[in-house]
Amino acid sequence: MTEQLDTTGMMLGEMKGQLREVIHNLNMMSTKLDALGERVISAADLPVKVKELEKRVLALEADRHRRDGAMSFGGWVVRSPLVGWLAGAGLALWMLLKGKP
Repeated sequence: MTEQLDTTGMMLGEMKGQLREVIHNLNMMSTKLDALGERVISAADLPVKVKELEKRVLALEADRHRRDGAMSFGGWVVRSPLVGWLAGAGLALWMLLKGKP
């Protein structure tokens, strides 16, 4: 009978130790969840900030596309032989109209 009581006492002691370990792990997890909750709360305005940044990026991209388009047109005008021909024809016409000195 004493042997059985000793075994029961050991089993209760083991259960008590395991229960303490479970409680300790639960407290650690609770601490981690609290910290995680605080971080989530501090990042609550993050979706609004992302939307604002998306709008700004779209505006900057649109401005860049406008500038690239203007520079492309300007580059085309400068490189085009048509512009040179028109300038030469205009100069010739001006000299004809003005007359030779």
